[in-house]
Amino acid sequence: MMGTLIPTEMLKLVRQPAILFWGFLVVPLVAVLLKLVIEGFLLFRMGHRSAGDVDLFLSAARGLSLSGNSLGHLLFALGVASVFFLEYRYSTWRLLVPRHARFELYAAKLIVCLAWLALGLLVVVLGDMALNLLFSLIKGQGGGALLVTSGSFSLLLIAAGIAFLELAVLASLVAVIVVIFRSMIAAVLSAFLLAIGSTLLQLYLGADADRLPLPSYAAQALRDWLLAGGSEVPAMLGFAVLLGWLVVLNGLGLAVFSRQQLAVE
Repeated sequence: MMGTLIPTEMLKLVRQPAILFWGFLVVPLVAVLLKLVIEGFLLFRMGHRSAGDVDLFLSAARGLSLSGNSLGHLLFALGVASVFFLEYRYSTWRLLVPRHARFELYAAKLIVCLAWLALGLLVVVLGDMALNLLFSLIKGQGGGALLVTSGSFSLLLIAAGIAFLELAVLASLVAVIVVIFRSMIAAVLSAFLLAIGSTLLQLYLGADADRLPLPSYAAQALRDWLLAGGSEVPAMLGFAVLLGWLVVLNGLGLAVFSRQQLAVE
């Protein structure tokens, strides 16, 4: 039955272009636009870019750090919350619950959200590569100034996995709050406050804040290990923290969703 639910959920979202754009695509597009503006300023006003060749895959991997942006979390949370809140808002669960298992209903919505989040990450990667190639051509260097290696491609794949895992935790958090409180605002604010609160704790506590099992710290530890030569131990702990959040949040969401009275809503 998942084979019919997922296309249906995808169609629902596609028919809401405002939610699709502002909730899933605007953050990646703005990231690419900012890179265009900054690199363009350096090229046309200062007459140069950063010295040396550009590693195409490594540059894209660094761009995927947008998954930890607090404002980005707010907009991503808006998109995910809208997908889950739709049935509560229009009281249409009663049309779906008799035909499908609760697990399938919950999983289909989450899978669609994750698919669009993954597409957003792909936009960042392709946009970063395209801009690097564009500016290389403008400078008359062609592709000679761009490095493409198998090692940096592996880094890109791992960085994409880290970014996706961080956003999957965000999507799971938003989903469970929408299900528990039946409120989109509560979910969006909770996700945003978690991101902002993590930043403020880090400013106040300094390095001691990194010991807290929060998703943003865990993802940053993984990025530091991958891109800045950080220690492996915090990175592995960070990976475990992200997986723990993912399992607990989805387990809680399914448990609550399975016990809700939805047949008359």
